[in-house]
Amino acid sequence: MEYSNVVLDAEVNRRQLAERIARAGTPRIPSSTYRQLVAQRMRRIATRLES
Repeated sequence: MEYSNVVLDAEVNRRQLAERIARAGTPRIPSSTYRQLVAQRMRRIATRLES
């Protein structure tokens, strides 16, 4: 048997909704910026290996 508490269900739904809103509200890094950051890190690693 499955027991359900209306108050607990409402709290779980409220938290899930708050998490979704938080995730949707954060700006995403454009892929071109991400690629530039990766390239910059790779250049730093390469210079460390060369020295």
